[in-house]
Amino acid sequence: MGDSQIIEELIGQINRNLKQVRKVTWLIKGYQLNEYDQVSHLNISKCNLKGKWPSALLKLKHLEFLDIQENKLEYIPDEISNLQKLKCIDIRNNNINSLPQSISQLPLLQKLYLGNNYFTKVPELIEDCNKLELIDFTDNLVSSGIEHILNSDSISNIYLKNNQLKQFPFHLIKSNQIKELNLMENDIENLPKNLLVVKNFLF
Repeated sequence: MGDSQIIEELIGQINRNLKQVRKVTWLIKGYQLNEYDQVSHLNISKCNLKGKWPSALLKLKHLEFLDIQENKLEYIPDEISNLQKLKCIDIRNNNINSLPQSISQLPLLQKLYLGNNYFTKVPELIEDCNKLELIDFTDNLVSSGIEHILNSDSISNIYLKNNQLKQFPFHLIKSNQIKELNLMENDIENLPKNLLVVKNFLF
């Protein structure tokens, strides 16, 4: 089945028309094709999915960017690993509190936006996402598991604004590891006076 047929199937499942656009962004819904007429970018945010993942979505083998914000999703399916080309997932503003192990089986995943969900801790599997550069837990309930982010050899941008953090393992930060670290709106008790090993430190 070609991607054009999969898009037609997806349109039927979400009961919402999707247009091909020149460039998919957080503000523009629809899908974008690569030079081989394969779907590379998809924005189905605010499509009233009512917590259900459309099965057609998980057939888009060439998908690199997925924006599925604000759809009342409570989980990420194991079948997300079918999308082996995926580089960026934006799943903010849903009802998710955990990640499937299959997330770590996405070999190209670089950016994972999980803001405004219900995470209480950082999942250990984050350490196994070998290409992950950016992790966003803004506006969650995270109080533990930060060491799993800092044990990563690839993550350089960390967003933890407005969580439940009392302590932060600053001693685990390696030189030249972190480009940006946002800890604003937490009640962290062990904040350092300065953090020279982080280029952009917000607290």
